Amino acid sequence: MTTALEATIERPERLTTSTRDDLATTAFDIWLILGLFVDGWAHLNLPGLETFFTPWHGVLYSGFAAGAVWLGVLALRGRRLGLPWSRALPVGYPVAALGVLLFGLGGVGDMVWHVVFGVETGIDALVSPTHLVLLTGGALALTAALRADWARPVAEGGPGVSTELPAMLSLTLVAALGAFFLLYVSVFTGPAAAQEVTRIPEGAPGHEAAELSAVAGLAGYLVTTVLLVAPLLLAQRIGRRPHGAVVLTVGVVAWLSVAVGGFSTYGVAVAAAVTVAAVGVEVAMAGVERSRLPQTLLLPALAATVPLLLWPAQLVALAITEGVRWPVELWSGVVGLSALVAAALGVVVGWIPDRGAGS
Repeated sequence: MTTALEATIERPERLTTSTRDDLATTAFDIWLILGLFVDGWAHLNLPGLETFFTPWHGVLYSGFAAGAVWLGVLALRGRRLGLPWSRALPVGYPVAALGVLLFGLGGVGDMVWHVVFGVETGIDALVSPTHLVLLTGGALALTAALRADWARPVAEGGPGVSTELPAMLSLTLVAALGAFFLLYVSVFTGPAAAQEVTRIPEGAPGHEAAELSAVAGLAGYLVTTVLLVAPLLLAQRIGRRPHGAVVLTVGVVAWLSVAVGGFSTYGVAVAAAVTVAAVGVEVAMAGVERSRLPQTLLLPALAATVPLLLWPAQLVALAITEGVRWPVELWSGVVGLSALVAAALGVVVGWIPDRGAGS
């Protein structure tokens, strides 16, 4: 029976988290992502990993376990306030619970997969079914702080680092997760423009094979452009992109991608170059925003700024370390093409109905 005292206690419809809570969530998410990239480094640099039970998997799955325990703590907090289990998790976190479940199932499936089929040692590791389940579960779990933060109103005075940091960390970590599973087409891991393009006339035997490396390189620039621009555009569209978001996203994705390959000379030079260029992107974006362009033009202009500054910096670093062997049409054209793709993405994002920031 409900006592008179219990009847007078006002129970919230749904719990919300504080910025500190969301920062704690992102701390566990960082642990998970670092474990993922450490495991990737081990598979690339330590031959003979033919078992699921490695220290590198331990770092990855301990990060997952710690995050799962934290979700349990948040749920118990809701239960202590009298909420049913169905509403015990704070706003933005129920989907993360689904992600944790998927990730756990993917982990068990991955162990069985390795026992039955062995440990993948190449590109197949990034597209195996169990790893794709891990990718899906991880993405759902990593966006908990993002959903929670964006459910709150924008702070008075606009988005700032102090209030938007959990959301931007969450977005950046999801971008890093995507970058890991797309390493085979990453600008940061393969100096595609350093490879000579063999010229064989159209229609002649071997023409397509000769251009295959250039095709893969062009695809790498376009895929990496979308990977970096999409989260920034999303934050910009709802008015939640603080200053420094570009440097955070570009820097984390670039340096983690380079780390998997063991910090090669090319990788370090390129990561440093694009991180510095990201500062220039921030300055350029601020200028674009002050121009008071209409929304239909603002988002494409902001998006195009990213590849227009990042990829020339990457090409300069490549020229210094490995040398650029693509013809001028290719290396200059890929910058322009990437800018057009980014601008098109900005147009698409601009079509999203504006329901108000934090809705």
